[in-house]
Amino acid sequence: MLMKIRKFFGVLLVIISVIFGAASFGLGYGEPIFITLIMYLMLGIFPLILALLLFKGRSVIAFKVSNLRSLFVNKRVRVYILITIITPILLNFVDSLSRNKMKRLAGSENVYFANISEGWLGYTIVFISLIVFMAFSGIFVLGWKNSEKSLRYTFIITLIFTILISVMINDDYKAINKNEIIISTLGNKEKIPWSDVKHAYLKGKITSDGFKKSSGSSFKWKFEFVLKNGDTEEFGPFTYFKYNLRDSLNIKKLLADKNISLTIDQLSDEEWEYVQIDMEYEEQVKPEDFYSLFQYDPESGEYYYIQY
Repeated sequence: MLMKIRKFFGVLLVIISVIFGAASFGLGYGEPIFITLIMYLMLGIFPLILALLLFKGRSVIAFKVSNLRSLFVNKRVRVYILITIITPILLNFVDSLSRNKMKRLAGSENVYFANISEGWLGYTIVFISLIVFMAFSGIFVLGWKNSEKSLRYTFIITLIFTILISVMINDDYKAINKNEIIISTLGNKEKIPWSDVKHAYLKGKITSDGFKKSSGSSFKWKFEFVLKNGDTEEFGPFTYFKYNLRDSLNIKKLLADKNISLTIDQLSDEEWEYVQIDMEYEEQVKPEDFYSLFQYDPESGEYYYIQY
């Protein structure tokens, strides 16, 4: 019975160690390294040592410096380092690249800016990056010499493709400002003056938030600009969040200032059910902003029209 209790608390401490160890490097990114290391030792390594004491007893204390080499080649230790150190650092690195790109490309005059790549390229780089990470994880845990050649080749080839695609889409974005619409794709920047926009649509629908049938769904909307040459440009999707609603209202106001007519979808009963759920959970969002966006009067239950 005592062994079962020790095993239970040992497993619990390992889980705590992994979660808080990863959080130390994840949340400590950008902080002085010694603060991050202190957090990692206290919240990650210390619970892990307690867990090992519960599993193996005092033999853990008799650890020798000569055993350090065998410790670092241990697969379990490498898995722990991969999860708690390398993964959070890589995620923060990718996030910092995205933030730096936004700072470099997004101007203060933009009412809307999205770091969006050409559809298939965006999905491709996500897919290839996952393969790179999985191949790297296998090589890191097994060791370069002990890993299969096919795994090493997969890592090298997919890493090269990831870098090449990243360079290709480095300047991809969509932006809306008071003077024009900007579409930058694969190094080609197109500036569309507002005089070329004929009409605009605000369209909403319920969409799946994942790839599986069991994935959740939510109400999302987008703006669709119809140009005088017949082309269309889409901006979105937007969801029921504070900044999404702010950007949507800013786009709508800009359309009014430019005297561009806007056709707005009316929500179905099923769509309103999803919106009501969002209104209950997103306390930072004012429902009045959503009503104003879709020109809906909650008291009368009717939509209203604004003449530009």
